[in-house]
Amino acid sequence: MASMSKLTKRRFRVWATVAVLVVLILAVRLVEDIGFDRKPTDRFTVTAIIDGDTMELGGGDRLRLLSIDTPEKDEPFYQEATDFLTEMALGKTARIEFADTRRDRYGRLLGYVYIDGIFINEAILENGLGNLYLFRDTDVDRPETGCMLSAQRRAIAARKGIWSITRHPEESYIAKNTSFRFHRPGCASAARLKKGSYRVFRIREEALMEGLSPCRNCKP
Repeated sequence: MASMSKLTKRRFRVWATVAVLVVLILAVRLVEDIGFDRKPTDRFTVTAIIDGDTMELGGGDRLRLLSIDTPEKDEPFYQEATDFLTEMALGKTARIEFADTRRDRYGRLLGYVYIDGIFINEAILENGLGNLYLFRDTDVDRPETGCMLSAQRRAIAARKGIWSITRHPEESYIAKNTSFRFHRPGCASAARLKKGSYRVFRIREEALMEGLSPCRNCKP
């Protein structure tokens, strides 16, 4: 009986060792599959361009260029913006800096992208291929925001890209005091604003020069 007990204990130790090894192997494979969250200074390879402000990175993440908005498909300068980002970024190594909000509600990374020493977000605005697009949770005090606004102002003054498009002017434009959007006077998004809660701009360029962006509904 003693010998049987020793045999049983020996077998138990062997099986226990095997079980521990299996758990360790599975844990290592799980970590490899999930990966680690990248640090803000990590570098990524751009593997695909989705449109003028969105790209895919090595590893499968999709990244949205932070604080800018480029034309949608079938809008003027959509293809030019997409081609520009393709030429600047596709197949290249990007350095990405993140602000306070690291991902959007769709799970996409949000970041400032630098390639070969060029600030890509700023370069798109410099060439009039997009507009500044800020949110209340965007870190508006970061130096990147100032650089992008200055680039947009230069593009507007030079009437580059989207700023060369002729638009029917309104008598004025309005923007809620706490918002980064401006609207046509009859826009439903601004219909119930109370006096004192909004600002009035004589021309749309005044709002753009301040860093406000056009409402996506009324498209001023």
